[in-house]
Amino acid sequence: MGWLFSERRGRKQGWMEESLASLSAPPSPLLALVAIVLVLLLFSSYTSYRSQMEKTKVGFHIFLLFLPVILIFLAHFLIKYGSFPVLSPKTKERVVHQPEGSASPWGVAMFL
Repeated sequence: MGWLFSERRGRKQGWMEESLASLSAPPSPLLALVAIVLVLLLFSSYTSYRSQMEKTKVGFHIFLLFLPVILIFLAHFLIKYGSFPVLSPKTKERVVHQPEGSASPWGVAMFL
């Protein structure tokens, strides 16, 4: 490990230099066992990755199949109403007619 740190002659080594000098590589059977385990883990995750990618591909193709229909409906709403009726804000008349203190059940459900 002398190539990692410059060694000076006549100088006493500190605890870090001594511990770095005493390091050795792990035994080769242990390295082989770790390599085999890693390869098996990578193989099992790769097969699940491939199956998930196939499912995602099928879902994306179905989305692309229905995309023109969705775009036609969106264009129809834009031409007919000038905006999306679902996204229109509440007017003051609707807010005035609501009794005070009452909340929409959908708003409460989303809050919970």
